[in-house]
Amino acid sequence: MTVADRRPTRGASASPPPGRPRDGLDVTDVPDDAVRMRVPLRMDATAERPDAPASDEELDDRKRQVLRAVVSEHVARREPVGSKRVVEVAGLNVSAATVRNEMAALESLGYIMQPHTSAGRVPTDKGYRRFVDDLRADAALDGPRRELVHELLGSATDEEDLLARTSSVLSQLTRLVSLVIAPTVETARLKLVELVELAAGSALLLLVADTGRVEKRAIELPAGTTETDLDRVRSVLSEHVRGRRLGEVNAAVRSLVDEAPSDLRELLRAVADATHSGLADDTIHQVFVGGQASLAGDDAFEREHLSRLLELIEERATLARLVADATADDHPTVRIGQENEVEDLQAASLVAQRYQLVTAGSLGVLGPTRMDYVSVLATVQAVVDQLQESLTDLSS
Repeated sequence: MTVADRRPTRGASASPPPGRPRDGLDVTDVPDDAVRMRVPLRMDATAERPDAPASDEELDDRKRQVLRAVVSEHVARREPVGSKRVVEVAGLNVSAATVRNEMAALESLGYIMQPHTSAGRVPTDKGYRRFVDDLRADAALDGPRRELVHELLGSATDEEDLLARTSSVLSQLTRLVSLVIAPTVETARLKLVELVELAAGSALLLLVADTGRVEKRAIELPAGTTETDLDRVRSVLSEHVRGRRLGEVNAAVRSLVDEAPSDLRELLRAVADATHSGLADDTIHQVFVGGQASLAGDDAFEREHLSRLLELIEERATLARLVADATADDHPTVRIGQENEVEDLQAASLVAQRYQLVTAGSLGVLGPTRMDYVSVLATVQAVVDQLQESLTDLSS
């Protein structure tokens, strides 16, 4: 089974092998206040990323407080925010009329807008960007959610299981679409090779990469193969194939066939046939997606935008490229609305981050621009931290 075959969705993850403790993955009862209001984020991200609009207007403290209140309330209540509500939420010791003036100034600067006459205001893409860039550093995901992430990812049995769990926990904690891209295999090397007899006439070839990736291949044994033959081939493979890049394994085994003693050639040829494909498949197809159903129940998307977004999610190669392009370093990246170069994503936001062991992978969360950036950023950071720790454990 390849990673590409595993596409867990919210509430309906791909069926795990027997014995995997995946059925209990339910975080709906975790209290929302488990997320604290401080997030680890590089504040100069937009200055270093040319595709993001600059927020070069200097806003005074009151305008910043008003903008934060508008964003927070709109995210929480999914409706336009009026001046009286801003006064209550921001704790400002001024009149609603004064706040209306501040909101008018923010609207003229393009941070908020009035969806229709006599309504309150909602943030624009630029307003969300300013809100994200102004988030204070050093936040974390605390309490039950962090413990849950540790428990679920820390108990994964192999890399494939770990990435499937990562997709599930991301989508369920954020209630958004999760995107998890497997580490690249270009530089991954074979750490362990085993050949185990299962029954008369069959054996299991077990290949473990230094990234934690595990490949299992069934082999039909040539007639008359003995345990001694398996031991000899196992030794040959360990000596001549272990340590090679995954993409070189098949050629290395085939080169051994002609050089091997005649009584081992058929067995080595069977091993070569078993490694013919799948070891170095382009990881652009190894994408785990979860939580697509969350989009269908969100009124933030017009029907046309929703349809195009769901179609895009099925294009795994495009998704992998988008997330990889957004994760150039080890800091979280937020692309909001029009900042996304792909037209079908310009009604959505992407929060993504890279993880790395021997080679790099990436993960992200996709949802409406009206997402809870504080909670999402904290969740993505906590999941990345635990994912890297679990990958290290699997590869050791």
